[in-house]
Amino acid sequence: MKDKDDNVFYTENLVSEMHTEYIQVCKRDQDTVNECVRDSIEKLRPKLVEGIPELNVPSLDPFYIHEIAPPVGSNSRAFQAVGKDIKVSGAGNFSLKHVEVDLENLTFRARVRFPRLHFEGKYKVDIQFLLLPIRGEGTLVADAIKCNVDAFMKIKIVERDGVEYIEFTSIDTDITIRDYKIKLQGLFNGDKALEDATNMALIENKAELLKAAKPFAEKGVSTFILDAANKVTKDIPYDELFPKP
Repeated sequence: MKDKDDNVFYTENLVSEMHTEYIQVCKRDQDTVNECVRDSIEKLRPKLVEGIPELNVPSLDPFYIHEIAPPVGSNSRAFQAVGKDIKVSGAGNFSLKHVEVDLENLTFRARVRFPRLHFEGKYKVDIQFLLLPIRGEGTLVADAIKCNVDAFMKIKIVERDGVEYIEFTSIDTDITIRDYKIKLQGLFNGDKALEDATNMALIENKAELLKAAKPFAEKGVSTFILDAANKVTKDIPYDELFPKP
């Protein structure tokens, strides 16, 4: 009969083997690691799209953002808006434009492009946009075209039970969008005339709205990426994920 320590060892090895079934191992070699990690992410794409339930990693297409709220430190009086239960479709069609891994400083940088993202969800808003007060709650529908996400992540080595693992500790994202369209339903307690006029004003002032909404989007995307990256890698020993050449 196996004792408790044997069962723990067996479980940990089973999880590690399960990870490496769909994660390509990359040697700890700065000359080759960038291309290898790019290939590994491409190999992982089908699993990311459908989700990895055994690791509690949700599906990428669609993925869901539970809530988007003003980042900490923002002027909440000027911009009181919350998005909830946002369903995002189209993320599985991403292309990797740049991947850079710094093994010495333990950083990861990438640029990812999404041809089109479709958003559906709920919102509640009370803002002064330009000279226009916008109040209401309801459903939103939006499409973002040619969306680039530049991500920079910091990594540290952590030790558990004498084994080293990697942990993504922070992420900064910069999102740029070539074009988009958005429609809010339920503004001004259902006053259709005011709702249509407001949606038209939003369309006519896309650049200003995008600038105001950008921190919201970056916060939601950052949370999703950081959480998924740690769930995928947390049980793979560093020496197995990036073995020494």
